[in-house]
Amino acid sequence: MLILPLHRRLSWANFPLVTVLLIIANVFVFAFLQSGDERDYRRALEYYEQVDLGRIEFPAYLDWLKSRRGDARKIELAETMPKESRIGLIESDPDFLKALHAGRVIQADDARYATWHEERAEFERLRDSAFTPSHDLRFSHVEPGRMLWAMFMHGGLEHLIGNMIFLAVLGLLVEGALGPWWYLALYLGGGFGAAFATLAWHWGDEGTALGASGAIAALMGAYCVLWGLRKVRVFYWFFVVFDYVRVPALTLLPIWFGWQVVNLWLNSEAHVGFDAHAGGILCGALIAFALRRYGAVRDVFVEEDQRADEREANVAAFEAAQQHLGKLEVAKARDLLERIDATEPGRLDVSVALYRCARYRGTPGELDAAAARVLGFAAKTLDDTRELKSVYEDYAKACAGAPRLAPEAQLKLVAPWLKLGDENAAEALLRGIGLRTPQFAGLPAAWFALALRAPEGSAARRARLEYLVAQFAQSEFAPKAKFLLSQ
Repeated sequence: MLILPLHRRLSWANFPLVTVLLIIANVFVFAFLQSGDERDYRRALEYYEQVDLGRIEFPAYLDWLKSRRGDARKIELAETMPKESRIGLIESDPDFLKALHAGRVIQADDARYATWHEERAEFERLRDSAFTPSHDLRFSHVEPGRMLWAMFMHGGLEHLIGNMIFLAVLGLLVEGALGPWWYLALYLGGGFGAAFATLAWHWGDEGTALGASGAIAALMGAYCVLWGLRKVRVFYWFFVVFDYVRVPALTLLPIWFGWQVVNLWLNSEAHVGFDAHAGGILCGALIAFALRRYGAVRDVFVEEDQRADEREANVAAFEAAQQHLGKLEVAKARDLLERIDATEPGRLDVSVALYRCARYRGTPGELDAAAARVLGFAAKTLDDTRELKSVYEDYAKACAGAPRLAPEAQLKLVAPWLKLGDENAAEALLRGIGLRTPQFAGLPAAWFALALRAPEGSAARRARLEYLVAQFAQSEFAPKAKFLLSQ
């Protein structure tokens, strides 16, 4: 079974630097530090064959299998196996190695014991001189250094590639939710938690473990808790069935954890670290829960998927609202637009559409409020400014040429109109304010600025300065206007 969250589009804003560094570290350890293992293993095997350790150990191994009334197929396999392959069978049986090291197979009173013990010790020294056996996690030993190294080691190229794909996908999400430092703490803490789970499950056994999957499993557990009940998109593959589905992230936690536990009991011979996976998932979930309680989660990042879904739904809703408006189904259009406005406030197109609703089926008060909201929009582009001007002209027409906007709201429209280069519209706006509120405080400054936009000596400049002097004689701009008129 495979369940994988769909990753987010990569950008510089969410670039997972720590995840990239972790991938580089894993690749470096495998490609460079572990690359000499094969040479060291070959030296150990050559020594094993040179001193012919198998002459003592293999008959002892067969007797041990038969004394335990083991699997008949395994005994038959051992009896028919070529001599050069016997060492692999012995070294892959942790129960036999445990008994061998405990002195229960070749005992101290055996005449061959001293020679065998010396040769076995030298073989293990040569074998363990390789990087992997000297750094991987050993069952029944609590060794923090090995527990850390084991997180960055892999048993083969396929093992490495599979883990790095999961690390890249989950890392992009979880690092974005926690930031680099808390994410690194989660990764390492989850890796140690997975290692302790492996030790607890295998305590008393002989054997080793390695791989980044325990730490990556911690990211899986953390992902479930960080996203909680928010619905997320995941890809699933169960035998021959695969598809995409949207589910609350927290529901993945028992599925992921339960799958590892089931395999731990039913598929224990698969040589897969289900114990580490289960421990990592549980540890990652607990750490993420603590980080959320501590307030270390970037909810803006976590909620981005939900906002993206809302934006996608709002696109369809806006199109539907426009169609309703075209049919003069104002109530249906308003209902859709208000829902969009609740999730994406501040959209000019939605505000304009709501103004259209008020224009077609609204009271004068509703129309005034809708117009004021649109015209209070801080336009950033010329297209937005043109949209504002279009609404203002329509609103003025609906008000029989006397817009019922507050003077300060109308005065704020002067700058956008000038931005469009429409000085006549700006002047008409100022004259309208003056007719309704002659002594409005901002008018003298606005008239003076408007006059200065006209070329020197032009009739337009002179007319505006003369209006300023006549209408606002007591303002601080009147003397300045008189001075310019005298030039």
